[in-house]
Formats: sequence, structure tokens, C-alpha cells
Amino acid sequence: RNRSYPLRDDWEHVKVELMQRRVLQSFETHCDIRQLLLATGDQLIVENSPIDYYWGCGADGSGKNKLGEILMTVRAILRDKELDANDSNPK
Repeated sequence: RNRSYPLRDDWEHVKVELMQRRVLQSFETHCDIRQLLLATGDQLIVENSPIDYYWGCGADGSGKNKLGEILMTVRAILRDKELDANDSNPK
């Protein structure tokens, strides 16, 4: 991390939305990791970071796991997009 650049004033209000956009963009761009994410089905995804209590689960599991939540949301979005694509392209 380079903390020499100041965070934007509204960072606390936009960080989850911005992270979700970037994560979705990554999975839309890279088919290999998209398939890995979709293969998790409906399993709980946990960012197993013992030092991060916001994006991860923290050392004792009491963290917010925001990255795990984002990954599960992105998985649902990708699944819906695949269903929509299949519905619009009947065989």
C-alpha cells in the first residue's frame, strides 16, 4: 500500500461498490477464473485473511468478509448473465 496518496473523501461510502465493479470486470474478462468461480455453486466464499477484518474474516472469524460477499454477488451476476445468454440463444 502506498498511503502517500490521500484517499478520496467518499471512500468509505464507495469502496464496496468500486471493488465489486472491478472484481466483476476481472471475472468477465478472464474465462478461466470465471469458470472456477461458477464451479463453487452456492458455497459460502470466505476471504481467509487473518489480518483483515473488513475484506476478510480476520484471525478469529469475526471479520466482515466483504470480499467473500462480493465474490458471491459476482458469482450470482455471472450465473444470471449465462442464463440470459442461454435464453436468448435457444438451440
